[in-house]
Amino acid sequence: MRKQSVNLWAVLVCVVIGQIIPALWYNMFSEQWMALSGFKMQDIKTATSPVPYLASIVSTSFMTYTLAWVFTKIPVKSLLAGFLTGLLFGVVFILFEIIVRDMFAMKPLLLSFIDGGVMVIVFAVTGTILGVWRKYD
Repeated sequence: MRKQSVNLWAVLVCVVIGQIIPALWYNMFSEQWMALSGFKMQDIKTATSPVPYLASIVSTSFMTYTLAWVFTKIPVKSLLAGFLTGLLFGVVFILFEIIVRDMFAMKPLLLSFIDGGVMVIVFAVTGTILGVWRKYD
């Protein structure tokens, strides 16, 4: 029996996609997100630090590698299993936590769905790619 291992190329592709999806998502919901968050366009334009972008890359790298590692232990061996597992992880571990955190902070539920929804999509897409693009030793 072949042993499944982490496919670093798939992880790298997922990290790149994990940066593209939020950029498109927040571009699509930028007006609603800014209004719900209390930001103005001027606030966004004056924020020039690269640190949040670097943190996003590092965070996505750890998330993707960890998900790939978990997929070798379960094991996840198909597109559908990868999609459903990624979707489940995104909803249970990310979306629900964001909703609860935002409830305590008395933030609007729509803001929770904007911020959590993008991560559910990233997890589902990442799960799909990792479920299909497997590596064996």
